[in-house]
Amino acid sequence: MDLFAAETAPFAVALGLTLAIALIELAGVLIGLSPSEAIDSTLPDADADASGIEMGPLSQFLSWLSFGRLPALVVLIVATTSFGLGGYVLQEAMRRIFGFALEPAIASVPAAIFSLFATHHVGHWLGKLMPREETDAVSTADFIGRVATVFRGTASSGKPAEAKLTDIHGKTHYVLVEPDDVQQLLSEGSEVVLVRREGHVFRAIVRLKPVQ
Repeated sequence: MDLFAAETAPFAVALGLTLAIALIELAGVLIGLSPSEAIDSTLPDADADASGIEMGPLSQFLSWLSFGRLPALVVLIVATTSFGLGGYVLQEAMRRIFGFALEPAIASVPAAIFSLFATHHVGHWLGKLMPREETDAVSTADFIGRVATVFRGTASSGKPAEAKLTDIHGKTHYVLVEPDDVQQLLSEGSEVVLVRREGHVFRAIVRLKPVQ
């Protein structure tokens, strides 16, 4: 099998990207920086087991892929490696069984699907071997009194909207909020203070800005 044939080009690129990501992380360790931590700090809290809060579709998908369980670059390495190896195996199987390889674009579809499921299962397995540090654990009870920003939808009584906040470690969390005052609306973009929690929804009031 030609590793650099045209029909395996996307998979060669994926494996090359795996090597590049690993070298970036290694270089960061050598100079005292962590690219993974920098990326993780920009991602929403994607660990459903730890947060106990109902999440939006994006957060649920990231959690399913194992973001939040593993450093972001580790998840990317698993994804690109499984995509590259899956594509090579598929093309080699097609060549041996049918005598020809698929077009790269067509072969990339099943390889991508395989990569998603491989990342999910391998990531969850690795997550059990790499427990999170307790010093970084944040209870949802710690969110009470913190300022959040409504970023999707307008919250009203019985109709929560999604908001995001930053914990003491600089980690971003996504929560569902409803106004504590049933007559009030929490519009998109407004800053609110979380005052209590009912189930998976936080009650909030509009943050009062200091008088200039």
